[in-house]
Amino acid sequence: MSDKKSHMINDGKKFNILYLHNESVMGGAEISLLNLVKRLNKKFFIPHFACSKEGPFIDELRKIEILPDFVQFPSIRLPNPVQICNTIRTLIDIIKKRQIDLIHSNQPRSNLFGAIAAKIKNVPIVWHERCLEQGRFDSDNIFSFLPDKIICNSDAVRNRFTKGERTDAKIRTIINGVDLREFNSESNGRVIREEFNIDKDELVVGTIGRIDPEKGYECFLESARIILEDLENVRFLIVGGASNKSSLALEKSLYEMSVEKGIDKNTIFTGFRRDIPQLLASMDVVVLPSGIDACSRVLFEAMAMQKPLVATNAGGTPEIVQDGITGLLTTPGDSSDMAKCIIQLLQNKELAKQYGKAGRKRVEELFTIERNIKETEYVYLELLDTNLAVN
Repeated sequence: MSDKKSHMINDGKKFNILYLHNESVMGGAEISLLNLVKRLNKKFFIPHFACSKEGPFIDELRKIEILPDFVQFPSIRLPNPVQICNTIRTLIDIIKKRQIDLIHSNQPRSNLFGAIAAKIKNVPIVWHERCLEQGRFDSDNIFSFLPDKIICNSDAVRNRFTKGERTDAKIRTIINGVDLREFNSESNGRVIREEFNIDKDELVVGTIGRIDPEKGYECFLESARIILEDLENVRFLIVGGASNKSSLALEKSLYEMSVEKGIDKNTIFTGFRRDIPQLLASMDVVVLPSGIDACSRVLFEAMAMQKPLVATNAGGTPEIVQDGITGLLTTPGDSSDMAKCIIQLLQNKELAKQYGKAGRKRVEELFTIERNIKETEYVYLELLDTNLAVN
């Protein structure tokens, strides 16, 4: 987006933006959403939220003095007409009470309800697509005629949607951004190494993400086993927590797997952590083993910290990581290939340093949080008032 496009003329008008969000846990999508609302130009936009339930995400909203309204977003796969009508009625009441000018819906679960309420109240709606839908029932693709704009956080996500002039015209790819002040390559990982009794001469390979079946942790553990056959002084960090009962069961099975593979003494499960910059600073190589990530935040964060990446060549990852320039891309599920790439970077410190520097440069040029916010605000302004967006 050019500087000319990002120019805004302030005539004193402020717009009330209603964000719809169904999840209460903290994950990548929630961090991206918080980054957006914290940095919105408050001369123009006032954020409001409608969420489904209490939880860590709601706690974070309250910290920035946003008090959300609550509404239930029922499943549309097994529709209950009474629940659906109640949800739409509640959203209409919120739109009226908060004098909402635009709706920004963040998940498939809330998108359809938000669109119906928006149409009834004649306010524009933006859908923010952050996932690679799997399976036959992609409700957002089916109902893509409803929103006024669709923001996709990678071209891989954009490709979910049926091609056509009308749909293409309303879709914008706006890739996630990272705060370069928070993820500063000068950060020191010594505190983390001390916490987990990691010797200064030991190498650290880490992966960050919630404990979830789609994150590829089994592949990561198998690659760790292969690496330890060649290199003894390597520790493996798995940073992330379980958010539900099935994830807790998976976390337990992953630990058991590390014992079975004989790598448990070299493997550290940190659980959920907030000190991600410090954890990244402690790592020599950062790995993304997931095969379906649309736009993983850890990729930007690792590059901002000048860390070389090994990531799967799938989803939106190839749009972010340049193979052989900022990191190495591997075949999804191929633990041997992953291990080979990690060993290459552990043994070639000069190459690892080169990739890290190139990653930081790429983030500075393309993936700053400031750029992400400006491009999102411009989508709002296109829908709200063309006098504020200069073409």
